[in-house]
Amino acid sequence: MATLPVEDRFTELDRKLDFIVEELANLRRFRSSAEDLAADLSLVGKDAMRDAVMAFGTADLRPAEMVSLLKALLANAHLFESAIQQLQSAADFIEDVQPILRDGMRRMVHANQSLQERGYFGAVSAGVRVGDALVRAHTAEDWRQVEASVPQLVGFLREVTKPEVLEALEAIIHGFGRVQATMDVNKSVPAILRDLNSTEARRGVAILVEFLKVVGAHATPTVASGKNSTSTSTR
Repeated sequence: MATLPVEDRFTELDRKLDFIVEELANLRRFRSSAEDLAADLSLVGKDAMRDAVMAFGTADLRPAEMVSLLKALLANAHLFESAIQQLQSAADFIEDVQPILRDGMRRMVHANQSLQERGYFGAVSAGVRVGDALVRAHTAEDWRQVEASVPQLVGFLREVTKPEVLEALEAIIHGFGRVQATMDVNKSVPAILRDLNSTEARRGVAILVEFLKVVGAHATPTVASGKNSTSTSTR
């Protein structure tokens, strides 16, 4: 093995010394950083311990209670896991339902706009005003009379809505309209008599007579009761 010159050996020693000095400096910096970190952790630990002590002190928990609480937490760990899973499922459900709710709200807004454009809201408002006017225009006695007459009104509506009655009403309405449109008020008495002798006129007179008889039959009890009351008062 060849011997290195003296200068080369000194150069090699200087290089090694520089490397050792640099490593020592790195170790010094690392130790300083570790000491700083330890000091910071110590401060944080002290603060956390102080806060924990204060919290447990205000909670007035004894060591036995803390042990029992810890045991309960460990024994019911599956319940906490199930609760977390349910919360996650609820969050997923809410996330899935949000588009449906948005679409439903959008449809409701469009439906409200359509109803408003068609005048439904105005009609409802007018109906409320009409109802308010009816309520203010009638007394409690009037409403009691209306309530008492409801069965009769229902019976009347039932009779009026029969097909034959509706046909008769339609014939009467069309008849009046046609008479008013083609009525000849300058007819002579013989012409009127000839019209009365026609089959249609006799049928109409017969219907009118029968109608008057029905009305008179319904009005008879009232008239009779009125006469009885009059005679009783006279006595």
